[in-house]
Amino acid sequence: MRLRVYLFFLAIYALSTAGHIYTIDSFLNYNVTRSLGSEGSLEVAPFMMTVEGRGGKHYSKLGIGPSLVYLPFYWLGELVERTGRGKDAFAAHSKEFAVPHGSRLIKAEPQTLIRVSQREGTRVFFVTLANAFITAAACLVFWLMLKNFGHEDRQAFWATLVVALCTPVWIYARDLFGEPLFMLCLLGSFAAFVSPWEATWQKKIIVGSLCSAVGILARLTFLPIVLILGLYLLASAQELGKGLRRALCYWAGVLPAIGAIAWLNFERFGGVTLTGYHTAFDKGFSIPLAKGLLWNLFSPYRSIFLYAPPAVLALFALRGFALRFKGATLVLLAIVGYIFVVSSKWWAWHGGWCWGPRFLVPTIPLLLLIAFVGWRTTKDWPLGLTIALSVTGFIVQLGAILINYTAIYDYWIKIGKLDWSEVGIESFFPIGLHWRAVGSTSPAAYDLWLIQAAKVTREAWLWGLGWLAVLGFSISGLVRPRQDGSGYNADVRSRPVAGNRAMDSGPVVAGHLPVAEVAPP
Repeated sequence: MRLRVYLFFLAIYALSTAGHIYTIDSFLNYNVTRSLGSEGSLEVAPFMMTVEGRGGKHYSKLGIGPSLVYLPFYWLGELVERTGRGKDAFAAHSKEFAVPHGSRLIKAEPQTLIRVSQREGTRVFFVTLANAFITAAACLVFWLMLKNFGHEDRQAFWATLVVALCTPVWIYARDLFGEPLFMLCLLGSFAAFVSPWEATWQKKIIVGSLCSAVGILARLTFLPIVLILGLYLLASAQELGKGLRRALCYWAGVLPAIGAIAWLNFERFGGVTLTGYHTAFDKGFSIPLAKGLLWNLFSPYRSIFLYAPPAVLALFALRGFALRFKGATLVLLAIVGYIFVVSSKWWAWHGGWCWGPRFLVPTIPLLLLIAFVGWRTTKDWPLGLTIALSVTGFIVQLGAILINYTAIYDYWIKIGKLDWSEVGIESFFPIGLHWRAVGSTSPAAYDLWLIQAAKVTREAWLWGLGWLAVLGFSISGLVRPRQDGSGYNADVRSRPVAGNRAMDSGPVVAGHLPVAEVAPP
């Protein structure tokens, strides 16, 4: 079942891939991957947002974690390219499109980075596919967490489908931003320690430490999350000594990642605390917190409720979730709150030329975990509201799947509404602009590699048919009759789910919640 869940989401993401690079951050991640894969070096050619380090060499300031994970995909691309057909078959084929503006149609041209994708061919294609594999893994972890919290297979699958296709999680599976890896590491760390996962503490420490270590390599802002989870281990144990040992083992497990970052900082920039964000280009945490939060929550440009409408469900379910899982709620709110605050304070709070609140994307599965676990029984479930918000979220994401979201910025610049300083950008509304562009653009120009490549190469047809076969295989095991009338598996109804021990409220027997707490009567 786990394999089918993973393959289902992987096939969806593979079929909807764009096959090209969108943004500067993505280009930097690719350049580091290419440099590591071909030369074994972190040095990259000077480009926008690279940082000059020791000896006049230039480096990316982004976390090295994503580039390390992308390496196997880069080598696979090289291997396919050597066949002779790879470069032409898997090159980017993104087309320009038009956006209505008054009585005129303004053309939005593909960025220079897409031309880079065309030149690099297969290597770019397979590296951009890496986030599809990573995001599918995050979906699998979310599905497993829902099962740990008492959902049966099919309920957990439908809830995971909402996360995967009705929020910006889908969009970032197509690009090379580091958010998918950060999200996977966050979910893995949370699942290891906080979700009611029945495993030995040794296994939990190993899994949690590994996920957190990679999360730190992905982005240094993962460090406070490590502190939060360690404090939870300390506070949730029934004995102080036992909690202290668990926390110290966990923290010790992430020390190699911290040491690696310190060493890389020294080797690249000459100081263990010099991360690459120390130049005058980055203005630090200079946005007033109230403004940043207001923009991330309610602005038409980046509101999490506009770009991930199902997140609204968490507001209604929080009380129910907190009553059942007090300890998990405290940890979850601490992590989500921290990410919201640090992202809203950052000078580039909007995340640059991207889709929705990019920095908040890793919090979306945690918010929807509250939503889908927070209601006690199916009778309490607001099915109509869930469907409405999920359909709305799917439509919102579809606009960014069909139209290259970075080319929208090209359109704004052409009509004189935006300059490179991005002043007043919080008042723009990309969602509406995307759907105007979709309405005025031929489907032949949609930003899907499968549509564009199928016109020029038979490999695209083989790619599509292959992933459709994978999709069919996975669906055949996911869609099946319920095992009992309640919608829960019999083994889930009879199996107690481990609670959060000392920090959980409600009746607890031997560290477990009674069955009535996790299944409908």
